[in-house]
Amino acid sequence: MPTTATDDATRELGRRLQLSRAGQWFAGNQGDPYALILRAGTDHPAPYEDLVRAQGPWFRSDRLGTWVTADPATATAVLSDPRFGTLDRAGGRPDADLLPLSAAFPGHERAELARLRAAAGPVLGHTALAEGSCDASGAARRLLRRHLPAAGTGFDLVADLARPFAAGLVLRILGVPEGDREAAAGLLARCAPQLDGRFTPQTLAVARDSATAVEEVAGLVRELVAARRAKGRAGTHDDAVGRLLEDGVAPRDVERVALLLALGVPEPAATAVTGTVLRLLGRPGAWEAAERPPAAAEAVDRTLREEPAFRLESRVAHEDVELAGRRVPADGHVVVLAVAGRDLPGPDPLGGPDGPHFALALPLVRLAATTAVQAMAAALPGLSAAGPALTRPRSPVLRAYARCPVRA
Repeated sequence: MPTTATDDATRELGRRLQLSRAGQWFAGNQGDPYALILRAGTDHPAPYEDLVRAQGPWFRSDRLGTWVTADPATATAVLSDPRFGTLDRAGGRPDADLLPLSAAFPGHERAELARLRAAAGPVLGHTALAEGSCDASGAARRLLRRHLPAAGTGFDLVADLARPFAAGLVLRILGVPEGDREAAAGLLARCAPQLDGRFTPQTLAVARDSATAVEEVAGLVRELVAARRAKGRAGTHDDAVGRLLEDGVAPRDVERVALLLALGVPEPAATAVTGTVLRLLGRPGAWEAAERPPAAAEAVDRTLREEPAFRLESRVAHEDVELAGRRVPADGHVVVLAVAGRDLPGPDPLGGPDGPHFALALPLVRLAATTAVQAMAAALPGLSAAGPALTRPRSPVLRAYARCPVRA
């Protein structure tokens, strides 16, 4: 049988994924703590993050060609300095040759991300959501009630509650028709590995499937915006797409915002819910106290500070930069470890105007997690762990959970 172009492309993709994985594995075997983070088994990365931090403002991963910082002052400087871009000077990802992503994966330069966040803020920012924008809190409570199990039953907190709840909330906020949400939720779940694929190669099957899912979600978003534009001002605007269009945000920008939400909220929110529940169950009396909204919000904020929604953030120097005693050359690749924010004030220390690529999604991540934790604590006061929680391998960005058995 003759070889097809598709076969050649698949083999090339597999070769690139294997090459990148082998490089990370080899560097880790040589004691490189950044490589050990990227190898991303199921162990917690804190020991390797601490090794990076112990190097001072900078750790240079020579084998992977990356400057890494877990230092609070240096991390803040990198994220706020306009000389560091989200993409390289040619407009591409610095590791695109070794870590291929879907062509539809939202790669934006930092100025564009800041502009999108400013445009979305009146509808999707912390203050707007807290004040009732898109009925986000009410929708979250209603969705959570649908997924709550009967008392006395065992269930998987990740698969049975946190993940479908978070995906359903995003789809509701975006205005996806209810009859289409079940299929769309499946797409969002398949997209999740692309977030980790920015740093760590996934298996060939997962990489291909997640890339296809991102393409399909991008198509869904385009259709959603087009349908909302055709509908015009008729009806109520209780969804983000309709509100943004009504506010005069350009349709193409609305598509970008919607895609950032679709990819950046579901899995981080599910991880935040699961992580917060586990932390509370491990402290006597803490779970019962979380039925009060302030206690639930404080617990979620603490989890997001100590286990950030996006643990790694990439930047590229657009010119030679002298920073924290070192010279980062033009085109130098820099990675910020989000754990640097633990020593900074505020609930979202690295999520300002120049924060993570998916920072636009963080307000909805926080709202979803806080609502879920508070509602679960009120409805399931006797919740307990029913086995060890397992994290997904090759997940250095999200440290996403694979399963978490609990009993109501």
